[in-house]
Amino acid sequence: MSKVSIINKALTLLAANRIVDLSDETLEARTANAVYDQSLKTILSETCWSFATKRALLNRLEEVPVVGGGFYFEKPSDCIEIFGTTAKEWRPEGSKIWAADAELGVLYTYLNDDDTFYSPQFTRAFTYLLAADMCYYITNSASRTQELLSLYEGEFLPRALHQDASRQGETTAIDDEWINAAEGKIKW
Repeated sequence: MSKVSIINKALTLLAANRIVDLSDETLEARTANAVYDQSLKTILSETCWSFATKRALLNRLEEVPVVGGGFYFEKPSDCIEIFGTTAKEWRPEGSKIWAADAELGVLYTYLNDDDTFYSPQFTRAFTYLLAADMCYYITNSASRTQELLSLYEGEFLPRALHQDASRQGETTAIDDEWINAAEGKIKW
């Protein structure tokens, strides 16, 4: 499904005119151009989507924190949201990432704008978010905007999240001494 197809699905939800190309000189095309990228970044920041996930060992910067110790690392240029790190203590600080550890690996969502990777459930959720983001500009209806946003948050995003999580396989918890002792696997 192409970018224009996704936009046209969103415009259909608004009962608006469809576009042929993003360069069309119409309210619909101008509005879509204005909100599309931010809408995509918004939904991609919701979770660590399987089709938009990267792992990286970050470059440590020469700059050192003035207060508190630790190290600065270069944030990946395509990073939308960090969902995991190898460090126990870390935080984003502007365009850098601070961590207490001398090395930092991250799991993050990147701006994957190749819609051939999107699942049907993700595309549907994204369509509803895009429609909500375009709605007021095109229809001047705050109530319709809220209705679309509620459908996105309450119905279509949870379905997409569930489908994506089920594609990632199971994570097995590692037993620790307390669990093993409670289950009688360790004899004292």
